[in-house]
Amino acid sequence: MTTVKRQTLGFDGREIYFRYAGNGPPVVLCHESPRSSAALLPLMERLAPHFTVIGFDTPGFGGSDPLRMDHPSSADYADALAMAMTGLGLKRTPVYGTHTGACIAMSLAVRHPDQVSVVILDGYPIFTTAEKEELLRDYLPTFRPVWDGTHVAWLWARVRDQFTFFPWYATSQSSRLPRDPPGLEFHQLIVEDFLRAGDDYRPAYASAFRFDAIKPLVASAVPVAIMAREDDLLFPHLERLPDDLPSNVSVHRLSADRDVWGDAIGRIMADHPGQGAFAHEAFSASLERPLQRGFVEVGDGLAHFRRAGQGMGRPLVLLHRTPGWSAEFNDQIIRLGHTRHAIAIDLPGNGESDCCADMSLEGLLNWLEETLAKLDINACDLAGEHTGAAIAGAFAARGSIDIERLVMAQAPENDIEPVCPDMIPRWDGGHLMAAWYWARDGLLYRNWNARRARASWDLETDSPILSLHARFVGAVLGAKGNAALCTAALSAPPGLHLDTAARHGTEIDNTDRPLAAYPLDGSW
Repeated sequence: MTTVKRQTLGFDGREIYFRYAGNGPPVVLCHESPRSSAALLPLMERLAPHFTVIGFDTPGFGGSDPLRMDHPSSADYADALAMAMTGLGLKRTPVYGTHTGACIAMSLAVRHPDQVSVVILDGYPIFTTAEKEELLRDYLPTFRPVWDGTHVAWLWARVRDQFTFFPWYATSQSSRLPRDPPGLEFHQLIVEDFLRAGDDYRPAYASAFRFDAIKPLVASAVPVAIMAREDDLLFPHLERLPDDLPSNVSVHRLSADRDVWGDAIGRIMADHPGQGAFAHEAFSASLERPLQRGFVEVGDGLAHFRRAGQGMGRPLVLLHRTPGWSAEFNDQIIRLGHTRHAIAIDLPGNGESDCCADMSLEGLLNWLEETLAKLDINACDLAGEHTGAAIAGAFAARGSIDIERLVMAQAPENDIEPVCPDMIPRWDGGHLMAAWYWARDGLLYRNWNARRARASWDLETDSPILSLHARFVGAVLGAKGNAALCTAALSAPPGLHLDTAARHGTEIDNTDRPLAAYPLDGSW
């Protein structure tokens, strides 16, 4: 199994996420919409024995910040890709793109030919004027959360229909796709990437629908390989290519065999090697933006964090509830960053952090200790919410680092409280609705599974839809780690932890307020 790492790159006030793996000459991969570089993992596995493979999250997708413009074009995304490649020290490099990524890769070859040794366009969209007008009108409805959860039901139906019809909204026999849909797990991956992008999924899609596919083929001096597998919905678009293509453009019609497909891509890359090497230790995480994100290697995996105010005194570490993720603290971290160093960590198996090998309470505490060490934190204040509060209390009791103050917000009352909904994917999408109502009831009631007015929370705002949606997305992304984390967090009596922590000299505060409503700026 190939080891694939993730990291962030900062420039132009934005962050770009990317994955990388393998050894050898570098190659760059660009994914389709509405995915992230996670969609490139099967190809990365195939290419990594021969190349250093770098897959970028297109701006607005995965973990990459969107471009700051209302209607970016494929050329704008290509310029952003060129900056990212330069930031990693990449020079003349083979570049692969599929669907939306193919439009970006082709634009890169035209606008930045010195950075491209060959461009491989896998599933190159060549839409007619009428098709472009229809797709721009109907394909990209807004995706914004609503209290009743209808956007969740829409999302699951949208993803299912994407593999049944093209376009997805044309639910007629004439629009049926002539192949079996992929498995349930693949549908879930699409949903997760869609949720990462949110409404930012639309600009890149729209840029591909506006893209003039033929003109850049004539303008490019870079070798161009256009291909498609016969099971790609854009395979028929190969017939739309003109007969008089320039001599530097080749066309490859491939079977559905993934080995043949991977070999063809690798062979083209090998025939057009790039220059230079990918020095991944050289990139800088420094960035002029209120909130910074990144990864550190912990054990056999990666821990993901968000931080602000780095270097401003004693750090404050925040631990989210489970299910959940650090994104729920975004606004708070930014506010705190004006006066102190605040950092929120995705617990193992939640958010963007990998599961750790030992998901027991002891294993979690070891993981947290190593994560803080990798972040050069040997003393801090610590705050946790709900199950995160239980983990924070246990960690403070360990005494392995100096914790001056501990805040336990909405700590679970006992170790038998049901914490996690059933998140096993289902074809009817019921797992997503279960996550939505878990998040909704968790905002309203102390015990989401009991719903008692006498044990209800006060809503922190009159319109909590954004915090509700953030909690829901965290539940979906963390489905694989939720049950183990909850079991571990509730496995030891909190009173024992707090007594031990107090003996270490930690000042402790229990509160029924959520952390978002608690004054953590130093006045507490």
